[in-house]
Amino acid sequence: MINEKIVWVKIKTKNYYSILTKLSDIGVTLYDNKKNKEEILIKTTYEDYQRIKKFLISYKIEIVDTSGFLKIKEIIKKYLVFTLSSILSVIILILVNNLIFKIDIKSSNKNIQELLERELKKAGIKTLTLKKSHQKIEEIVNNILDNNKDTLEWLEIKYDGLIMNVYVTEKTILKKEEGYDKCNIISKSDAKITSLNLYRGVALKEINDYVVKGEVIISGEITHNEEIKNNVCASGEVYGEVWYKVKVSVPYNEYYIKYTGKNRYNISFQIDDNEYLLFRSRISKKKEEKTLLYKLNDFSINLLREKEYVLSTHKLSEDEAYNKALKLAEEKVKLKLKENEGILYKKVLKKELNDSTIYLEVFIVTKENIGEVTQVLGGNQNDPKLNNENNE
Repeated sequence: MINEKIVWVKIKTKNYYSILTKLSDIGVTLYDNKKNKEEILIKTTYEDYQRIKKFLISYKIEIVDTSGFLKIKEIIKKYLVFTLSSILSVIILILVNNLIFKIDIKSSNKNIQELLERELKKAGIKTLTLKKSHQKIEEIVNNILDNNKDTLEWLEIKYDGLIMNVYVTEKTILKKEEGYDKCNIISKSDAKITSLNLYRGVALKEINDYVVKGEVIISGEITHNEEIKNNVCASGEVYGEVWYKVKVSVPYNEYYIKYTGKNRYNISFQIDDNEYLLFRSRISKKKEEKTLLYKLNDFSINLLREKEYVLSTHKLSEDEAYNKALKLAEEKVKLKLKENEGILYKKVLKKELNDSTIYLEVFIVTKENIGEVTQVLGGNQNDPKLNNENNE
């Protein structure tokens, strides 16, 4: 029983023999002792340690090692929190890996989404519930399809980590796509016709003719001797010159990023769209470079490299600002252009300067496909009033 309560006790003292005498006087049993420079280590029972603490109150006394049952008890006490935390973490990990955190229904039809949400809820499937077995999922899928034969064609449920993906195909009644029986090709904008390829219909305009927006270029009304013989959907390709006036301004002071060479590293934890930093960033202006270290479903750990920069200023000359403004005007027009379309000509109509900015008004001519098909519902296709009503 004694061996189960043996402890090593450290007593701060410079007088080795005086302490031994005092310990003997108060009836302490010593199994071993060691003398260091300013302390003495004694091997005794835990009960005698309590007696030493009671009578030698002016000394600094502490247990430095234990043996037997006390040693085991101390180890358990020391690592209890860690052990319990580890066990709890494993339980939570197992639980989390078997939970449904998100249900992703792969359909853009809101009615189908709502239908499947209701059906899954009836079957006991919703977020933050335990995953069902493969066999149970098959039963649920078959039941949902049986209950919605007129709406759903096919259904499949698959797990991707913490996400349950629901793939669905809805039943659709195929309808015959109807084309226009009668149509004209009109001009999309004011323009000068530069090329015209006629495939079907009658050309009412020629190359180098000017047209206004909405004017008929190719008619689907086939006539002979002023008598309507047939109505078709006009077809053809028409290109023309289109004109733009573009106003732009460019400041003389141009700001750009200059890196200082100072880099900092950080760790980020990302859950869905939320990101959390391990350390608070101390760089105010920075560019981040992210390297993925670990990823599990919607959870990821990333290494961040933060590169510090400062904003520097470069003052443009008048010629530099002018050229930059002219290029900006071209880019604004190019945004409207499609394949086989482009800028033919440009001219600066107005130029204004002040201390900080240059202003330009630029005239730009483009080559564009100006033909647009418009349906004719009835009446005389070449009636301007009717065409205007159709365009509206």
